[in-house]
Amino acid sequence: MRSKSTFPRSLQKGDVVGVAAVSGPVNDSDLEKGLEFIEGLGFKIEIGRSVYKQQDYLAGSDKDRIEDLNEFILNSMIRGIFFARGGYGSMRIISDVNYEAIKRDPKIMIGMSDLTALFMATFQRCGVVTLAGPMPAGQIAAGLDSISKDFLIQALTQPLEHYQILGKFSSELKILRKGKASGVLLGGCLTVLVSLLGTPYCPSFSDCVLFIEDVNEPPYRIDRMLTQMKLAGVFDQVSGVVIGHFSGDDAETARSTVERVVIDYTEPCSIPVISNYPHGHILPNITLPVGAFVKLETSEDETVFCLA
Repeated sequence: MRSKSTFPRSLQKGDVVGVAAVSGPVNDSDLEKGLEFIEGLGFKIEIGRSVYKQQDYLAGSDKDRIEDLNEFILNSMIRGIFFARGGYGSMRIISDVNYEAIKRDPKIMIGMSDLTALFMATFQRCGVVTLAGPMPAGQIAAGLDSISKDFLIQALTQPLEHYQILGKFSSELKILRKGKASGVLLGGCLTVLVSLLGTPYCPSFSDCVLFIEDVNEPPYRIDRMLTQMKLAGVFDQVSGVVIGHFSGDDAETARSTVERVVIDYTEPCSIPVISNYPHGHILPNITLPVGAFVKLETSEDETVFCLA
């Protein structure tokens, strides 16, 4: 069944965007570099009050962080929300997000890693498409490659209904199983995704195209998380799987573990599976529209992964 997802309006030059920190504490100099990039795109910036705060491993208290986010959600002048960085913390506040306001006035929201929790919850509660992509104090500050930059700008400024997340290409992708799939694109950082299972903020994975990525996770932990997803019935429901970057120490072993376990757990369904998709904690990092309806088709000659 085709998704009835809601696409937020694309950003235009002169729009005001908010920068919020709902996860880990932010490095000031990194954030400044990210803000320069955003301003260079022609947007005006409003910075959340808690962005420069720190409480242990969080960017301020739960109260600080959710107040900033909800103020941006409620402010009709704010047309997009950039999340400063990942880390940990968004899961602590997802129960207090003003989802009704998001439904009334959907806005571009972009982030990744820890933001997986917020974006999954937003789709489950509102059906609103969010963007899994580079963050100001993260990859943007470090310097985006041309591919990541181009796709990020397209996702922000072009109507998401027509955004081409990849189109046809085959040079870098690894086809683990051929086939055709279509469905809502759901997923993100594997660690965070698994932590949502069994909560009321986790959307249904029925007939979805699942994408996963992670960083600095050893093989046994990857196996354990994927096994938890199997036991929760996820791999019996999805129509296709896209494996992104599994980076960090011994990345090759991590990726081969993901590939082996996913193929094993999806064998009864014979769904298409691809690996080495350019999305995750290392570059290139192609921005993905979480909650959009996509198609995934793999054959001997090419792979097509795009909005449908």
